[in-house]
Amino acid sequence: MVERVGFIGLGDMGEPMARNLCGGAFEVSVFDLRAEIAREVAAAGAYAAASAREVGERAEVVGICVIDDAATEAVVEEVLAGAAPGTILAIHGTVSPALVHRLGAHAEAAGCELVDAQVTGGRDRASEHQLRYMVGGSDAAVARCRPVFETSAAEVTHCGPLGSGAVAKLCNNLVQFQAWHGYLEAAQLADAAGLPREKLLEVLSWIMNDNARAFLAGRSALVAHPELDVIRERFTAVAELARKDLQLALDVAAEHDLPMPLTQRSLEQVEDLFGVLGGGSDRSKRR
Repeated sequence: MVERVGFIGLGDMGEPMARNLCGGAFEVSVFDLRAEIAREVAAAGAYAAASAREVGERAEVVGICVIDDAATEAVVEEVLAGAAPGTILAIHGTVSPALVHRLGAHAEAAGCELVDAQVTGGRDRASEHQLRYMVGGSDAAVARCRPVFETSAAEVTHCGPLGSGAVAKLCNNLVQFQAWHGYLEAAQLADAAGLPREKLLEVLSWIMNDNARAFLAGRSALVAHPELDVIRERFTAVAELARKDLQLALDVAAEHDLPMPLTQRSLEQVEDLFGVLGGGSDRSKRR
């Protein structure tokens, strides 16, 4: 049974996930480049480590939730430098399956193991212990990690061998971003034709999730109040993540000689969808 757990990357998703580990069955160590965030989580019952390597030294299972492939690789290598044989590293950030396989080999060479434990749901769902986990890895490693994941999870799906979780997350995200564009254009059509927005949302309520509602509300607020920097900054950050995730999905498709024209089009329309990068496209400014 796992007793010592570490978590690295206390951002929008990682911070509530780390908090969920505290106050229960685990001895928890956390690290973030922003020391003040680590101290805040430490107040909930964790130990604020001085480095990612120290987390690796202290934990049997280490969750890693950082922004992209480069950051994930850097953290994994630092954790492995301190980890004892048998340690499991769980990658929660959206990364390429190729990176997962490469880092899995590095972990194996160090006597450790890697799982790609991708998550979806957003910060609020994380705080409510309602995230969806898509996990790739060996049966034994996933079973060992499951009680750790369940502190934040509504559902944990073991998708298959290492790399399967990363593929599942890219599929999830490309559907999400394409759906958001559909919701945006539906709202624009309803507005143009005089259908009240609240009636449209009532009609769509059975197929829209909370993330889609939040996107549509934020996008509408940005159009109505372009001076609101807090919304623009938030949408700029999400748009950059969308661009990264859609490109990763296209990279995987290219490896399999699979054309994905809708995903390619979604990538080309990221600026239009969010209306923020480079000041937004001409089309988005007219909305």
